[in-house]
Amino acid sequence: MLFACAYTAYDCNQHAHNVQETLKDLAMRFSHTLYIALLALILSACHRDSEQSPLTANTPPADLTIMGATIYTVAEYLPHATALVVRDGRFIYVGDDDGAKRYRAANLLTLNGELIIPGLIDGHAHPGYVNVERFGEVEGETPEALLESVQAYAAAHPDQQWLRLCCWPTNMFVQGSDGPRKEVLDAVAPGRLVWFESETAHDFWLNSNALLALGVDKNTPDPKPGLAMYARDDQGEPTGWVKEGAGVQHFAKHFAVTDAAHLAQHKQTVAETLQILSRHGVTALFDAGNKGYGDHVYNVISELEKEGRLPLRYYGTYQIFTPERAKTAIAEVQRYQQQYGGELLQFNAVKVFMDGISANQSAAYSQPYLGSGTSTEPLLSTAELTELLMQLHEARLDLMVHSIGDLATQTVLDAVEQAQANIGQDFYPRVTIAHLALIDPADLPRIHRLGIIANFSPWWFGVETNDVVESLLGKERYSLMYRARSVVESGARVTYSSDEWWGGEMLATFISPYLGMQTGHTRQYPVEWWQSPDDGVRSPADERLSLEQLLRGYTQNGAYQLRLEDETGSISAGKSADFIVLNKNLFNVDPHEIWQLQPTAVVMRGQLIQGEF
Repeated sequence: MLFACAYTAYDCNQHAHNVQETLKDLAMRFSHTLYIALLALILSACHRDSEQSPLTANTPPADLTIMGATIYTVAEYLPHATALVVRDGRFIYVGDDDGAKRYRAANLLTLNGELIIPGLIDGHAHPGYVNVERFGEVEGETPEALLESVQAYAAAHPDQQWLRLCCWPTNMFVQGSDGPRKEVLDAVAPGRLVWFESETAHDFWLNSNALLALGVDKNTPDPKPGLAMYARDDQGEPTGWVKEGAGVQHFAKHFAVTDAAHLAQHKQTVAETLQILSRHGVTALFDAGNKGYGDHVYNVISELEKEGRLPLRYYGTYQIFTPERAKTAIAEVQRYQQQYGGELLQFNAVKVFMDGISANQSAAYSQPYLGSGTSTEPLLSTAELTELLMQLHEARLDLMVHSIGDLATQTVLDAVEQAQANIGQDFYPRVTIAHLALIDPADLPRIHRLGIIANFSPWWFGVETNDVVESLLGKERYSLMYRARSVVESGARVTYSSDEWWGGEMLATFISPYLGMQTGHTRQYPVEWWQSPDDGVRSPADERLSLEQLLRGYTQNGAYQLRLEDETGSISAGKSADFIVLNKNLFNVDPHEIWQLQPTAVVMRGQLIQGEF
């Protein structure tokens, strides 16, 4: 009862919340017992104050009171409650039903035990990128059939200057360090400009005319050899296989979105995507970048906010996908702040691709890829990233890092350690490392010690049949990927995300946090997706996350990543009234049905924005 009563005093509870982070630091230095004792002392004082200050007839009425609920607050000092009270967009009481009855509510709602959780936070998303690019769709189950489809598309579009096509399967055309060749496309689409996207969108297949149009030849330097690069033959001539930033750097210049119909369609798609996220209960997200289309995308988001159509807090960034872009990143984020920033659309971080992906061998691992024996270096060296972190400190900006391989992650940790040593205790940037497919066991405790935030996309954790990555890494390394639970149990803050930008009929499923919760919890895809009667559990099976660990990452830790911990992330008095009423209890439903959950109501800042009570 101590904790519940403490919540009846708004001002005192606000003070208790403000000192909680300080107490956590003391606990890490001394003991968890000391933390509990100090927190109990403060809350007991709040309890006494609340008894001495009973509500009177002059107390302003609450806007909303909900009782009879099952509330998982995610707040450590009061994880469970049955009632909440909202006034002026904020929680002013969280506790039991008897305490809530002390407030005169303009709207009183009594539930039948339905589960309420905080608004969810997607820590790594790309909703503004959906349908920014247009591709001609080609398909084929064999190389021959796929190329016949390319030929047919070219014939059907004789006036199209660039044939931007999608998608070729990596395992169909990449064998070790050898990839697709320009001569093959030259033969099926002679005289045309062909840009063929891979299914991963991390590498590209160009024909000779396309390379010529981009000004790429044997004398063109790779932005980052082995990572952002043009594959070459023995004479140094580009083969037509282009990886990562070497291709991305051409997007906005050569494929700018200027057609009026395309502009209108993209804006409408973004608005719909944001509504899907909102209907799932996402009240804040981090946009991890838009491959050079930043101005276009953030202009759209800014317009939606001005039109009253931005249903969540939106945090944008500037991507570094070639080393050269590191020189302009901070100035560009600051320009975004001035040009596009608003109340909901904000910018407080830079994003850097420290490596690519495993399938095209652009991810940076400490051990070579099997078969080819090649290794890839991270985009920035330890010294270069340290310098960027020092500049981010001066600019008061944070850093988001894409890191797949253990070498990329190790480089980030080394740079953060050096930058922190240079600056001292006042080091400003909060550094988030996304993906973390493979982590050196020696680096697990460093993530926590350095205060790194780990971000995983848990819907990736299912079993992949015939995964080309397994043949490139070997069974031992492959069986140790995505060790999210180990990171959580190390004490590090972990957040979760969708990292989805591809449109189509599956978009609403892929960006759903409930798909992430289910797959993170089971390390299995939905049964409906299985390729066999039993696809099994992805190894290591003991890395399955608890639902509590997942919810904390989607709420409280996500708020910390975005510097919103004082505003949202838990159902606590004084915080913004962001919460979800679910149609089924997450903790009671069959684990293989979690992905089908839907909120019946979504409230943000005390306003019902989706569904109904």
